[in-house]
Amino acid sequence: MDAEMLTFFVDEIKQIRNSMTVSISSLISTELEDNSKFEEVGQMIDRVYGTAATLGLNEISEYTKAIKDVSYMASASDNRSGKKKVVKVLIKYIELSDLICASIFDKQELIKINHQLNIEKSKANLLNKKEFYSIDKKSCAIE
Repeated sequence: MDAEMLTFFVDEIKQIRNSMTVSISSLISTELEDNSKFEEVGQMIDRVYGTAATLGLNEISEYTKAIKDVSYMASASDNRSGKKKVVKVLIKYIELSDLICASIFDKQELIKINHQLNIEKSKANLLNKKEFYSIDKKSCAIE
């Protein structure tokens, strides 16, 4: 894989990570009342998802798709318990994004991270099914 493209991807992840941290902090400070912040985070994750898919980084792509979906579903829900769980998932993403950036140039390290991403993807998908089973929203609304 092209090192220049991977460098661009790492830079994109870091930039989005910083923006996501602000959005997550805002969610917490408003006690999860601003549903638009969940959608905002979903849009940010969607960018990482798209780039990962384009680069053929399947585990990263599948994991970020699950995070994107759960973020959008939370944005359309009044389920406070589910939203709290989504915030925890988003905080975990922040942690994992650092690991992704640190390991992306080392195939062996990336394999180790991929295993963890698959576990977290399963947790996010289960959260979708348990907390947001009645929500169909998996992308942002187009106005």
